[in-house]
This record gives sequence, structure tokens and C-alpha cells, in this order.
Amino acid sequence: MGTQNSPLVIAALILIQILFGVNYVVSKIVVGVFPPLLWASLRIIISSVLMVSIALLTRRKHPSMDRRFFVPLIGLALLGTVINQASFLVGLHYTTPTNSAILNTMIPIFTLLVVTLRGQEPFTRYKGVGFVFAFSGVLLLRNIETFTLSDKTAVGDLLTLLNCLSYAFFLSYGKKFLQTYDRFWTTSWLFMYGSVGLGILALPDWAHFQPPELTSGLWAAMAFAILGGTLLTYFLNNWALAKASPSSVALFIYLQPVVASLLAWAWKGEIVTPRTIFSSLLVFAGVLFALVGPTIGASLKRRS
Repeated sequence: MGTQNSPLVIAALILIQILFGVNYVVSKIVVGVFPPLLWASLRIIISSVLMVSIALLTRRKHPSMDRRFFVPLIGLALLGTVINQASFLVGLHYTTPTNSAILNTMIPIFTLLVVTLRGQEPFTRYKGVGFVFAFSGVLLLRNIETFTLSDKTAVGDLLTLLNCLSYAFFLSYGKKFLQTYDRFWTTSWLFMYGSVGLGILALPDWAHFQPPELTSGLWAAMAFAILGGTLLTYFLNNWALAKASPSSVALFIYLQPVVASLLAWAWKGEIVTPRTIFSSLLVFAGVLFALVGPTIGASLKRRS
């Protein structure tokens, strides 16, 4: 079993999707009282402080203070934090939740396309079949029949696709950088650069912001969104990207709708339908086939 398919990496990628699934629920509570861009900048700023503190307390060796470290971080922060977060949140405001959920399933497809065109990863039939299965399962789970295109949602839909494309490029171009440099300090600087970019975009919101009443429920939601939904997920994602292929990291995003369905069943008592079960099995089958298929195929060839 290769490094990218090691149990620890797979566990980290699954945990990321669980954290993102929970974060989607709690973030709805937070953005109900905070402007989306303002909240995005605030949680990145707080995450920056926490991540730098962790790096210092654990005495992580800082990479060489030269342009080979700091210059690429500008582009990676733009792709993986600023453009990604801003286009997603603003796009969600101008489109429907259904359109946003379905369009975001393009992240793994875009990633596979980018890494293949760059010659970064070979395209195999196992990946192709696995991605088709997982993608089909997500579309079924997200109720593709309710997807609509109109002039009213055009801006939001385009911004959502921009979010997908920017994250795909981050996964592709960020891998080598994250393999080279310490992940604690890399994540810290990505947060710091991102807080500057998102802070600038959120300036109009900051200028007119009136602090809401901070209830215990709101405090809890904010704490999880920062610690679980930002700090831990970004670090684990960067750690996993350094060890796994970009397409594999992106592929696990297809598990997010399944996690969201499980949360809706556990927390809200929503009924699990045959469609939910079938589409979830398609997603799992696709992810497993794309990851394990090449290993099984190679084993069968050796035996023959």
C-alpha cells in the first residue's frame, strides 16, 4: 500500500470531510448574525494567531526566510484561501443552495483535469470509473433534478465555479510546496496571507458592523468553526496533500454530502430514503475503486 493510501492519510481525509460537514451546519448559525466575508476574515485572523502560537510552542523550525518560501505562498494563499473563500461565500449569496451544492462537486473533476493536463498524475481507467461513480452518487444525493440555470443565479453560479477552479489549482500547485516546507509554518503563513486578503475584501462590512448578542450557542458555533472547521481542517488538508496525490485529496470531497446526510439524520431526524442509501453506496464505491483499483489491478497482473 502506497503512502497516499496509508490508513493514517485516509483517516485524515475522512476526518476532514466530517469536520467540514459539521462546519457547514454550525456556519449557518454564525453567518446568520455575521456578514459572510467579515466572518471569513475574522476566523482566518484568529486561526492565524492560533496556528503561529502552536508552531512557536512546539518549536517548529521556520523555513529559510527567502523568496523561495514567501513568494509562492502569495499565489497559494490567493488560490486556497482568498479567492476560494470569497467566491464561495459571495457565490452562495447570489445563487441557490442547491446550485451551490451541485456546482461544488466540480472540485474533484477540475482537480483531475488540472493534474492530468499538467502531467502531474497519469489518468487511469480506475480513476475515470471511480470519479464517474462518485460524481453520479453525489448528483443523485444532491437532487440534480432541482438544479436550474437562470439570469438570477448566473453571477452566483460563475463565482461558485471560480471557487472550484481556484481550489483545484491550489491542490495541484500546492503539493510540491507542502512536501518541501514544514506544514505548521506553511499553514500559518497561508492563514496570515489569507487574513490580509479577506480582510481587505471585508472592509466595507467591518466599517458598518454592529456586534450581535453573543449567546452560548453562538459562542460554541464560532469556536467549532474556528478550531474544527478552519484550524484543524486546513492543517490536516495540507498535511494529507503533502503525502497523497491532489486527485485523491479532491476525491474525498465527494464524501461531504454523505456526511451531511448522516448529520441530518442524526441531528434532525430526517428520513433515510432508498435514494440516499443508493447514492451513498455509489459515492463509497467510486472512492474505493479510484483508490484501491490500481493496486488490485497491478496485483492481478503479477499473478497472471
